Amino acid sequence: MMTVKRRALADRRKAVGFTQEQLAAHLGVERSTVVRWEAGEAEPLPWCRPRLAQALGVSLDILRGLLTDDVPAHPADAVLLSLLGDVTSADIGTLMERFAAMDVASRREVLQEITIISGTVLLQPVRRWLAQALAIVPLMSPESAASDAFDALERSAMIFRRWDASGVGGLRRKAVVGQLNAVAESLSESYSPAVTRRLFEVTAELAQLAGWMAYDQGLLGVAQRYYLLGLSACQQAESPVLGAKILGDMTQLSTAQQHYDDSLDLVRTAMYILPRHGGALVRAELLGLESRVHAHLGNDAQAASAAEACVEVWQSGESEKIPDWLHYMNKAEVDCLAANTYIQLALGSTSPVRVAAYAERAERYTLDARVSRADGYDRSRILDEIRLAKVRLAQDDLAECVTVADTAVELAASTSSTVVCDWLLRFYGELTARYAHNTQIAPLGEHVREYVKRVAPHKEKDLAVT
Repeated sequence: MMTVKRRALADRRKAVGFTQEQLAAHLGVERSTVVRWEAGEAEPLPWCRPRLAQALGVSLDILRGLLTDDVPAHPADAVLLSLLGDVTSADIGTLMERFAAMDVASRREVLQEITIISGTVLLQPVRRWLAQALAIVPLMSPESAASDAFDALERSAMIFRRWDASGVGGLRRKAVVGQLNAVAESLSESYSPAVTRRLFEVTAELAQLAGWMAYDQGLLGVAQRYYLLGLSACQQAESPVLGAKILGDMTQLSTAQQHYDDSLDLVRTAMYILPRHGGALVRAELLGLESRVHAHLGNDAQAASAAEACVEVWQSGESEKIPDWLHYMNKAEVDCLAANTYIQLALGSTSPVRVAAYAERAERYTLDARVSRADGYDRSRILDEIRLAKVRLAQDDLAECVTVADTAVELAASTSSTVVCDWLLRFYGELTARYAHNTQIAPLGEHVREYVKRVAPHKEKDLAVT
């Protein structure tokens, strides 16, 4: 008889969509080996365990829990082990509530142990979500669900988003998670269809925001779980446009981790779920994210085409009503999406002619973004300066490059953003790779180090490497 401990291992394999034969092929072992693992007759060898953990979408600590008699000790394990399985509408509130409660109660060090899921383990449940979402036929005339309670929730979410845009949202992330926990608790009660849909939509919006704030704090595994829970809530809310936006956030996360194949799969899934008419602003953002992935992959023509399409589609949707969860999607944001692509192309090209052409386009979009950037978007303003510093780097204008980068660090002094920290680290790495022994960059390096040490001290070693 299979022991309890190995039944958990088998359940996890099934939850991520592997048969025993498929898992064996993925790991490069015989099917009989997987059978013996699940029967409790053998242990995975040490060299195989990291790959097995990755295939199952769990950390090594969780894998050890699946291979022993002990119940996993990590308070998030129960959620992590069930999150990617098939969940019903009744499960979503429970999962959301438990995960949010764990998040509020846990130390940062514990949250950082939650690892990123990638490859088949991530993409299979996303595709299942797509199939289920496409099967939903929204009501032609949905009943109104207006109420003072919903209005208050939405006003709170607006305040939370403005905190985030100012660059201090990460410091107040627990407030958002606390609100999400309270809303998720109410999902277990019975309401009219209209109220249920609106409640799930608010839940999805809060999950998306909690995910983004976790991402901005460097808690990438936590962010990814919130995004997945947000997708589940979007299905119940019959909100494909918000679901596509969340998939865009997941694309951005995968790109930051250099999981470019995942990024392309996610962004194409998001495009597919968007309605034919409407959703132009989300589509524009997705095109901008797709163009950057192509730029990283060296697909110059596809990258440039998608970047220009991003701008054109946004212009076509300017008259659309903008939901508050998309408040940032203005001209400045579109220009910076295009700029990101051309900067990457300019820095990655070996042809002087192409470098000059790409840098010229990147400069135009970056300067336009700086001019049109509205007040209150402090983190975006810092990223605008880093973009301009990268443009000057591509143009071999070292003096201006360092001056602009110093301005970015000065602006960052009042913020606490891991996203800004990572951008500064990547920029400084590119700068030192090109001007390794130039004394002009030394003072900037110290300024960057001070910011990194304050915001993400565990990343200071990354600066030392550069």
